[in-house]
This record gives sequence, C-alpha cells and structure tokens, in this order.
Amino acid sequence: MKTKYIALLSDFGTSDPFVGMIKGVLLSKNPVLRIIDITHQIPPQDIQTAAFFLMSSMSYMPKSTLFMTIVDPTVGTGRGIIWAKTKNHQFISPDNGLISWVAEKEKIEEARFINNISLFSRRISSTFHGRDIMAPVAAAVAKGLAEDKIGPLFTGYRKLPFPHPEKTGNRVLGQIIAIDNFGNSVTNIPHNHINARTIFTVSDHLIKGLKLTYASVPEGSAMALIGSSGFLEFSVRNGNFAKTFGISIGSPVEAITSIDEK
Repeated sequence: MKTKYIALLSDFGTSDPFVGMIKGVLLSKNPVLRIIDITHQIPPQDIQTAAFFLMSSMSYMPKSTLFMTIVDPTVGTGRGIIWAKTKNHQFISPDNGLISWVAEKEKIEEARFINNISLFSRRISSTFHGRDIMAPVAAAVAKGLAEDKIGPLFTGYRKLPFPHPEKTGNRVLGQIIAIDNFGNSVTNIPHNHINARTIFTVSDHLIKGLKLTYASVPEGSAMALIGSSGFLEFSVRNGNFAKTFGISIGSPVEAITSIDEK
C-alpha cells in the first residue's frame, strides 16, 4: 500500500535528537514523504498509553497512513519488529503489544515479521532500532514495497487485550486506561454505557453526573465528562485530576446509573 504519509508516535520526547534522526532517515530514503507527529511524549516505556493514543488517533489520519510507533523497552533483545495492515492503514512497531488496540477500530488483516535485512541500515545500534531498522523499512514500504518483501506472514505477534468494562444491569465496572498531559484520567467506559444521571466512584471519590465541558464546574472542582476519544474521563477544572486523587493506570472505576433513566 503505497503512501506519502507517515505518522510517528514515540516516548522519545523532544529534548534529544532521536526524533530528528528518524525523520532524517525517512526523508533521505523517501524525500516526498509527509510526516505527522502524533506525539513523542508517551510516558517512558508505557506501552498501554501508546496503544491507547494510537487507537484514538488513527481515525483522524489520512487514508493509507503508515504509523511508525516506537515505545520499545526491550529494544536489542529477542523481540521482533512487525508490519501490519488494516483496511485503511499500515503499522510498523516492536512486537510488544503496542498495535493491539488498533483492532478496536479496524480489523488487522495481515501481519508480517520484518526480517529483510537488505532494507536495514548498514550499522544497527542495539539501542535504536527505530532509526536503523524501522525507519528505512518504513521508507521502503511507503514507496510501495511488495508485502512479501517485508518478511514472512506472522500471526503470533503479541496481543494486549483491550480491557472492556463489565456491565451488569445498571452497574458498570471499569478502570483508568490513560492519563493525558493535563492529568485527565481516561476510562475504558464508552459513552453509551452511562448518562447524565450516572454516579461514579473513582479512587474512593464520588462524582455525580456528566458535564458537557471542562468549564462546566468552578475552578478546582472535579467532574466526569465524555472526552474527545468517546470514553468517560475525569478532570479537575484548571487542575490535575490524576495528581489530586492519586490516580494511576488501572485504578478502578464504578458507574451506577438510575434505573429510572432507562
């Protein structure tokens, strides 16, 4: 699937030259590429947050975008690097579960184990496969490299199951699955599981009802609302919900909706 769009997502930050090096390799090998930076501020080694941000972002990228996602705590070990495709997009990632939640948006139709060493850089650092393996492969794939030249079909890539909430009657049990830069704490509970009269418990803190915007409550007050990803999230107006209430990935959430609302 030839493309001119490559979307980058990583935990590299912007203080070091790593992102610039990757872009340099991509453009040196394929100068017509248009590169989109989704984010490089994934918390270090946080594969789950990367999976969530990838899932949340992919619908807004141009059709046929090739996502190059690099959160790679086991770089240089025996873990593989994979290429995968859905109906509309392609992905290159370490085989560590990072692309698993893509399947919540689009079915992964095919995956391959990247082993065509003729595509790799001549010198491969054991600590920077993003630059020396993923980037040159991505540049070649974007030019329209035949899929069978990438490597063999691979169905055993690592899968990180999406933590769907448990719904019983008017009660939903979920968890925090991502925390953004503002401290907004995103849950795995979709908008259609709750309504304006739902009562939430998160980290032993009670929050009643859904608000429409972050400005719907006084400054410093906590609220529940449906975030831009379509999931329930908790926020503090002009504050940091996660820090204020000691929230972390995996913190439990309970939602109880009035039966009268059904």
